Amino acid sequence: AAPPGTRLRTAEPTPAVSPGEAEIEALVRARVERALAAQRAPKPPLLLEEFAVNDPVFGLMCLPGIVKVIVDTMNFQRMRQIKQVGVCALVYPGATHNRFFHSIGTAYLAHDLMKSLRLRQPELGITDRDATCATIAALCHDLGHPCYSHMFEVFMHELGREKRKALECRGKVTAEEEDTLRRYETWNHEEASVVLIRRMFEELEGPLRQAGLRVDAEGDDFTCICELIDPPKAALEGLLDRGELQSGWSGVIKGRPVAKAWMYEVVSNWRSGIDVDKFDYLRRDALHLGIQRQFDHGRYMKGVKVVLDSCGVSTLSPPEKDKDYLRENMMELRKMLHRTAYQHKTVKKLEFHTIDVLRKMDEALRITGVDGKKMRMSEAAVAFDAVAYPKLTDTFVEARLLDREDPALEPAAEEYERHILRRQMMRLVADWDLPREVPGGGPFPLPAKDAVIAGVVEEYARMARTAQGARAVPAEELRCQVAKIHYGMGRRDPITRIVFHSTKTATTRGFEMDCDAKPLRQKVFVFWNPPVHELEDQVTLQRLTLAFHIWAEGQVQGPVASVPASPERVGQQRRAAAAAAGA
Repeated sequence: AAPPGTRLRTAEPTPAVSPGEAEIEALVRARVERALAAQRAPKPPLLLEEFAVNDPVFGLMCLPGIVKVIVDTMNFQRMRQIKQVGVCALVYPGATHNRFFHSIGTAYLAHDLMKSLRLRQPELGITDRDATCATIAALCHDLGHPCYSHMFEVFMHELGREKRKALECRGKVTAEEEDTLRRYETWNHEEASVVLIRRMFEELEGPLRQAGLRVDAEGDDFTCICELIDPPKAALEGLLDRGELQSGWSGVIKGRPVAKAWMYEVVSNWRSGIDVDKFDYLRRDALHLGIQRQFDHGRYMKGVKVVLDSCGVSTLSPPEKDKDYLRENMMELRKMLHRTAYQHKTVKKLEFHTIDVLRKMDEALRITGVDGKKMRMSEAAVAFDAVAYPKLTDTFVEARLLDREDPALEPAAEEYERHILRRQMMRLVADWDLPREVPGGGPFPLPAKDAVIAGVVEEYARMARTAQGARAVPAEELRCQVAKIHYGMGRRDPITRIVFHSTKTATTRGFEMDCDAKPLRQKVFVFWNPPVHELEDQVTLQRLTLAFHIWAEGQVQGPVASVPASPERVGQQRRAAAAAAGA
């Protein structure tokens, strides 16, 4: 009995539920129950988390057994021989980590994210097949990387430009030649990854079927994996900008229906670039480069949820309160890694020299492909030859340069020894941070590399005519690198592409602009690459620097702030000191 004087509260009547609402509730309840039943059902043995790896970045990583089946293949194991950051290891000696471990780390994050979403949002109907597709796509997203990672793409594109110039000088380019040129000029490792993973599907058809992958009314799992690795970003962005993403989805994506569009933001996020690939390499690269700044992906993984955007298409949505955290701790970290490591001036020098070495190797070396066919490295890459292309690793290249048993490779081996091993590198003429905007507004136009070199050569020649004993500098001795340092989407701010959600209400919102955003910084590097015996010519170097300043000031109609030419070498300083003492 209640104490005397206590007023008893009567139960409030349950609000009436309309037939439509009751039907929706029943559908949602049934879907949740099906999802929970699927989770309780016994898993195929290859989906049990029996593959455990101890990682210096994430600690103990537990992954499904199908991951180990894929890892223990020749094409995957070759990634042990490919450095994650290419020639950065020659500037940051600790950065010798490889694509192999990065790929496993990325798979772990994808697997973890799918588990988290499945637990927190059972209404999404995430199946074992969905989770397996995302995990395998993350595991194999870099399967197609050749030697020296992204630098090989630059090598292929430059070969394409050289071939185009040669063909255009000869006359009209035929349709067949144009097709070949485009394959060089647009070559990328994502396409190579898709080619190799399709071959892996054939090799591992049995285990993949045992893991539950198949093609049926729910989706094409094998196509889905390939699309997760290399989604048609341009087509999807066009549909999004026109507000046609929901209606046009099935026209460009075949692996999953539009209801699971959010899956295409896990491995290679076409909307904003915020994905598990970045989460891994930002932490892994920073650790091995010795940079004491890291992005904590855990906060994102725990807070992200799937919501509908303004077009009614599902998308990954972090909490609104994490907007500044993502910018300051992830996007700015990406810019910092590019500024201090990936786009470091010495790294750029080494990349130029290594590309020169690869060019000489490509002319002399022939590797065996399918049916015993002999081909160049570049030809193996363009054809994605099943036998020759997987051989292209850092170890393959360096072993042939160091053993020096092939006389045809001697020019390449000498260049490798001179510039890479003995560090007799080209000199920095200038390093210029381009203005963000032109006077009066609008982005500052990015100068073409050939235009920069032509401008410097012209100004230098003008000065040389009045300078007694000035050395002639041909355009072939100058190298230009135009570096873009950004959040991952060029001039676009990824924050404006994200749908954020409130943790207190059921509302979502986007940000059309952010005053804190500084998405793009552009730099111009100019290097002088004379014969080795002239690398000590400080007078010519300083004249080139002055010529660059004169050219650059003409571009902005005012003074230019840039890093000066390379400092004097130790040998020069010693000779100058000896001369002063003798005087």
